[in-house]
Amino acid sequence: MERLLPPTLLALKEALEQLPGIGPRSALRILQHLLKKPDLLTRLTDTLGTVATHIHPCPKCGFWTEAELCEICADPHRTEPILCVVKDVSDVLALERSQAFRGQYHLLGGVLDPLAGVGEKDLRLSELWNRIRTEGFEEVILALGTSPEAETTAYYIARHLADWPGKVTRFASGIPVGSELEYIDPLTLSRSLRERLPFSL
Repeated sequence: MERLLPPTLLALKEALEQLPGIGPRSALRILQHLLKKPDLLTRLTDTLGTVATHIHPCPKCGFWTEAELCEICADPHRTEPILCVVKDVSDVLALERSQAFRGQYHLLGGVLDPLAGVGEKDLRLSELWNRIRTEGFEEVILALGTSPEAETTAYYIARHLADWPGKVTRFASGIPVGSELEYIDPLTLSRSLRERLPFSL
């Protein structure tokens, strides 16, 4: 069937299939929908081009921004001397929905996973060490989830900070083992933040 598609549409279909949760059938349905709505296709094309040229990671924390700093890092009211270390953007959005945290974030861009070829150089760990050394934080929260890879990464960071004078904490119970922060309800996240515990080595 795919050989019947014009090369341009086939290329778009294959690109759509690279998105999470989009298989061959879903990609074909999206193609059909877009071709029936040329205005939407044009708007999507323009928006994707704008995103590609204007959106970049915040040089301070790693969150998305089109300004020099993201909205969180540029907010003068976020004065708590606490740095929350998370895996990616979806974790920041989940924590912000809980409205329980007023400190700063640091996105690692993933977790250590030797089997998948993800090592220290692939994460924003050197930036993390620099921020902890220079920005006057009194506490670092390791909010990386509870997968085996996340636990390994949290342990690695805690070991690295063993001589740091501030507190290294993690979320209290309430987040199920093996779950991702983006799927946790705001009340559970809020409670976990309030009842966080020291990270024991």
